[in-house]
Amino acid sequence: MATIYAHTNDGYVVRFNQSSWSNARANTAGTSANSIQIQNTVGVQADRVSSRGGGYAFNIRRSFFFFDTSSISVDVDSATLKVYGSVNTGGDLIAVKSTSDIETLGTADFGSMVGWNTTTDGSGGGDNESNVTKYSAEISTWISAGYNDIVLNAQALTDMRDDNTVYICLLNFDYDLKDVAPTSYTSHRNGISYTNYTGTSRDPYIDYDLAAAAVTDNATFFGANF
Repeated sequence: MATIYAHTNDGYVVRFNQSSWSNARANTAGTSANSIQIQNTVGVQADRVSSRGGGYAFNIRRSFFFFDTSSISVDVDSATLKVYGSVNTGGDLIAVKSTSDIETLGTADFGSMVGWNTTTDGSGGGDNESNVTKYSAEISTWISAGYNDIVLNAQALTDMRDDNTVYICLLNFDYDLKDVAPTSYTSHRNGISYTNYTGTSRDPYIDYDLAAAAVTDNATFFGANF
């Protein structure tokens, strides 16, 4: 088992306090970004909350990570992305392939997922499930005081072998990815600890195993000289 820790420029981009679901989701730019925070009780988010002036406000937050995989040149047999939780555990997540733009994370990276389309109607018309490159299945459980295991799929394993850097976005599955606007005072949030957390006890990392090397049969058969 080998380990790769996320780069210290990991973090999140959010569109916060938007007056409609479309305003929150149909954009490539966020309202703020952070790549130096040590942890956030809301690292992934897709919710509708009461607005101070009446009505509702919509918020979408996505977290981004990247990993140096330049030392991997053979097949990866299995890999698990491990992310330490923080407080909120209410949302379902998915890991998808991000773009290299997130190396310098800013508000412009809100839509920096490979294949992402900003089409949005709040009723599934902008479902991006078939557009993005998935790196995991839907994650339906999340814990706040420990590591959450996200099993990476075959596409992620291939990219770990073939690419010098692997870029990952964690986003809400049921609402953000699927373009379904929350319809009540519901909160779908997941807390996340980032690489700038002191030490490495809560840093995001990937544990992986390389595929076993093929064995070449060089055995000499007795009686071959005839």
